[in-house]
Amino acid sequence: MVRRVECRRVHPGRSSVFRTGVLLSSVALGAVIWTGPGQAQTSPAAPAQQSPQADLREFDIAAQPLSRALAAFNRQSGIQVSQASGSAADVGVNAVKGRMTPETALATMLAGTGIPFRFTGNRAVVVGADQIGDDAAQAPDDGSTVLDTITVATGGANATTGSGYQGTPDWVYETPSSLSVVGREAIQAAGVRNTRDLFNRISGVYAGEGNGSFPTVSPNIRGLQDSGRVIVSIDGARQNAQRGAGFGGSNYISNSGQAFVDSAFIRAVEVEKNTRAASGSAGSLGGKVEFQTVGADDLIADGKQWGVETNTGTGTNNTFYQGSYLAATRLGETPFSLTGGFSSSNLGEYAVGKNGDQTTTEDLMKNMLGRSNWSSLAKLEGDFGDVETSLSWMHQDNSFVYGTSGGGSLNHENARNDSVTAKFTWDPESPLIDMKGLLWLNNSNMTEVREARTMDTLDTSDDIPETTIDMGTKSFGASLDNTSVLETVAGPLTLNYGAEAFRDIATSSASSTNITSNPNWESSYTAFSPPGRRDMASLFVNGTLEPVDWVSLTAGLRYDWSRLKGTARYQNRVISSVTTPGTYAQAVTTWAAYGQIYSVATYNLRTAICNTGIHPTTGTVYNADQKQRTCDALTATGEIVNGRWYSTGQAIIAPVTTPVTTYPEYEFEVDRIDSAWLPSATIEFKPVDWFRPYVSYSESYRPPTILEAFFTGGPPTDNVGVAYAPNEDLRSETATTYEIGTNVSLDDVLTGGDTLRLKASAFYREVEDYIVLGTIYTADVSSKTYQSFVNLDGTTRMKGVELEGNYDVGGFWLGGTASFLDTEWPSKTQVFSNGTTTTSGDIVATVGSVPPRLKLTVDGGMRFFDERLSLGARLNHVTANQSYLLDTDTGNLLKLTDVYTTVDLYGSFEVTETATLRFAVNNVTDRNYIPANSDYTAPGRTFTATLKMKF
Repeated sequence: MVRRVECRRVHPGRSSVFRTGVLLSSVALGAVIWTGPGQAQTSPAAPAQQSPQADLREFDIAAQPLSRALAAFNRQSGIQVSQASGSAADVGVNAVKGRMTPETALATMLAGTGIPFRFTGNRAVVVGADQIGDDAAQAPDDGSTVLDTITVATGGANATTGSGYQGTPDWVYETPSSLSVVGREAIQAAGVRNTRDLFNRISGVYAGEGNGSFPTVSPNIRGLQDSGRVIVSIDGARQNAQRGAGFGGSNYISNSGQAFVDSAFIRAVEVEKNTRAASGSAGSLGGKVEFQTVGADDLIADGKQWGVETNTGTGTNNTFYQGSYLAATRLGETPFSLTGGFSSSNLGEYAVGKNGDQTTTEDLMKNMLGRSNWSSLAKLEGDFGDVETSLSWMHQDNSFVYGTSGGGSLNHENARNDSVTAKFTWDPESPLIDMKGLLWLNNSNMTEVREARTMDTLDTSDDIPETTIDMGTKSFGASLDNTSVLETVAGPLTLNYGAEAFRDIATSSASSTNITSNPNWESSYTAFSPPGRRDMASLFVNGTLEPVDWVSLTAGLRYDWSRLKGTARYQNRVISSVTTPGTYAQAVTTWAAYGQIYSVATYNLRTAICNTGIHPTTGTVYNADQKQRTCDALTATGEIVNGRWYSTGQAIIAPVTTPVTTYPEYEFEVDRIDSAWLPSATIEFKPVDWFRPYVSYSESYRPPTILEAFFTGGPPTDNVGVAYAPNEDLRSETATTYEIGTNVSLDDVLTGGDTLRLKASAFYREVEDYIVLGTIYTADVSSKTYQSFVNLDGTTRMKGVELEGNYDVGGFWLGGTASFLDTEWPSKTQVFSNGTTTTSGDIVATVGSVPPRLKLTVDGGMRFFDERLSLGARLNHVTANQSYLLDTDTGNLLKLTDVYTTVDLYGSFEVTETATLRFAVNNVTDRNYIPANSDYTAPGRTFTATLKMKF
C-alpha cells in the first residue's frame, strides 16, 4: 500500500507537531550518545519490546540529505520508502549505526529535524503530519516549512510495487535468492490474452501452452514443469490438478498442469526459482509461483472508506471483450473491510501472423482458439492491530474447445475452479512471535463433451457416440509457521519454523451409450486423469545468523513426507482359439421315408427294382447283388434336416475353430510412503550497501503424483484400455541445486532520483530419477509391455544464467531480462522428443518439451506530461526449443520450433485522476511463430485497448 503524506519542518514551541518531535527526540536520546553536530553513535541495542517493529536490524546510515537517508533506511529495515524530488532532498539528517529496531533507527535519524513519524500497523510507517488529506496539503500558518510529499509503502514481502523490472519491489533485491515479481501495474499494462503470457518476460521462466484455447497455467522454471515440479498457488491455495494427454499436438504428455488463474484479480505474481525450508514448498522440485489477489488496500485510497476499479477492454484479432469490476469498502468503525469483484472475457478464434516460415498450425486450429470465461472474487479482511485476518474465495468458470479440424470432431470443455483461503498473522510486540497461519481449499472440476466420431464412412459399426468425461481434483491443506529473533553470542539469529500438510483427492468418470453397455471401456477415457489420493506433510526450520554486519549465514532443513493410496486396475488382451464341436446325423428314419416326400421319382424307381429286379422304364434286368443294394438304399437310416438327407454318422455341421479375445483384469493396491530430509544453505555478503552477492545450495524432492502412480487404461476410444498400467517400482525425483548470484540496488546513479536494480544468477542442477512416460513389463503380465511413467536411468543436468534488471530515471526507463538454459538428459535418452524417442537401453521414454537455450527481452520507454503519458516498446528474441522430432524415414532430428523475434508496443495515458487509458500492439511485425514451449502458432498482430476507472 502506498501512502502520500506531507512533511513539515517545525519551529520549536509553535505547534503540537513540535511536542511530537520532542517526544521522539527524547526516545532517540535515550538510545544514543551524541558525538557531534548531526552525528550520533548508538548505545547497545534498545529492547525490542519498545517498538511495534520489534525485529532488530543492523543499520549503517551516514549523515546525509533526507532522500538518500530514507533510501538507505528502506533497504536496511525492510520498510520501503521512496521520496519525490524537491526541497525535502536537502534536509540533513543524523547518522545511524548499530543494531536496533527500525523505530529507534528512524527516531535517531530524524532527531532534531522536527519531522514526526508514526508506524501504521506493523509493516508501514508514515513520515510527516498526522493528518493525510487536503488539509495537509495547505500551507501552514505556524511558521513550519512544508516539505515535498514523501511516499511511504508497506515493506516486507507484501510490497508489490517498486523500482525493478515489471514493478519488482525493492525487497526482492535484498533477498539472496533467484526471485522475480510482476506487480499489478505491469500485469494490467501487458495487454495479455492469457495469464500464462505474464511469464514470457521473466528470466528463466516459460509458459507451457499445450493448446491455444486452454486457459490453464503450467509455468516452466529453468526447464522443470508439470506434475508439481513447480508449485502454483492462489493466495496459498495449491493448484494441484493434473491432466496428461488430450491436449493435441506433439507435446502429448507435457503441459499437464491444470491451474486456472484470472489475472484480473491478481495484485502480484511471485516466482521462486529454487526451493527452500519454508511454508508452501513441500513437494517442490524446482520452485513455486504464487498469485496474490487484490485486497481493500489496493482499491481504497487514503482517507476514504470505499473504492471502485473498473477495467473495460477490447481489441482486434477477435479479442471481443475483456473486463473486470472490483469494489471494496471499510465496514464502518469495525476492523473489517470487504472486497468483491467480477471478471469476464470473450475471445474468438485468432488469426496467426503472416510473416515468417514457421510451419503454421492454422489449418489445424479451426474452432479451437476461442473461449469465454467469467470469474468472481470475494474477500473479507480484518485488522485488529497485532492480529490480521483474511477470508477469500475466487471462483472461475471457463468454456472452450479443442480438437482437430478437417472433418474431425471437437471436444467441448467446461472448467470450474474454486479457491478458498483463510489466513491470519499475529505479530505482537515480541521478538519471539511473528506467526502466520493458513487454511485452504481448492476444488477443480472439468467436464469434457467429446462429439460423436465417425471412424469409418463405409462401416458404421465402430462409430463412437457422444461421450462425456468428468474430472475433478479436490485439494485442501493447512500451514503454520513462526519467526523468532534471538540474540546469541555469535550475533542475532532469526529462526523461521513450522509445518504444512495437504491432501489431493482425484476423481474421474466417463459416460456414453456404449460405455453403459460396456463398462470396462470407461478406463480408455479416464487414463490421464485417474482417481486416487495423495497426502503430503512437511516440517521445516530455517535460520539466518548475522555474525557481522557484512555477511549473513542461512541454513535450513525440511522433512517431506508423502503417501499415495488407492486401487489401480489394469487389463490385458488375451487371444485364444475355441473349437465348436460338429453335429452328426443319427438313425432317426429311413431313406424311404425321406424319398416319399423329397425325392418321389427316385423312391418309385428304387421300389420297383427292389420288388421285381427289373428297371420299370428300360426293362433292364438287375442281378441279385444289384437288387439287394437297391433295397438296402431304401432301408438306409439317417436324419432329415431342412429337407436334406444326412446318412447316419454324416456331419450335419462341421467343427469350427474361432479366435476369442478376453480381457483379464489385474488389481494393484497402491499404498506407498516416501520421505526425504532436505538441507539448504545460503551465504550472503554485503561488502557495500548496494552490492549483495550470495551463494546457495539446496536439495529438493518430488514424490509421484496421482496421475503418475495410478496411470492405467488406454487412449480415448470405445474399447477396453490395455495400453497403460501403473509402475509399481516408480521412484521419487530428487534434485540438488547450486547457485551463485548477486543483487544490485543503486539510487542517484547518474542523476538525482534515478534508480538501478539488477538481479543476476547462475545455477547448476542435477536431477535423479526424472519421471517421464516410457514402457514397462508388469509383474502380472511379464510378456506384455505397457506404457507407464518411468524413471530415467541416469542424471539429468540443467544449468543456466539469468539476468533481470531495470534503470528508471522518471522520464524514461530501460529494462529487460536474459536467460540461457542448457539441458542434458541421460545418455540413453539423448535423442528424444514429444511422442517419438529412441534409446540405447531397455526402456523407451518420452520427455516433454524443453525450453529454448536463449530468451532475451529488452523493454524501454518514456514518460511525458508529468508522467501522465507513458509509451513503451518491447523486443523479444527466442531461440528454438531444445526438443526435436525424430524422422523415422531419414533418421534426422527435426526442430519443432524456429528462432523468432517479436516486437510489442504499449502505453498508457492518465486522462483524469480517475481514468487511465491503456493500449498495446502485440506482435507488431505480424510474425508467424510458435512460442517457446508451445505447440500452437501464436496470434498475429493484435491491438488492445483498456479503460481503467478508479474512484
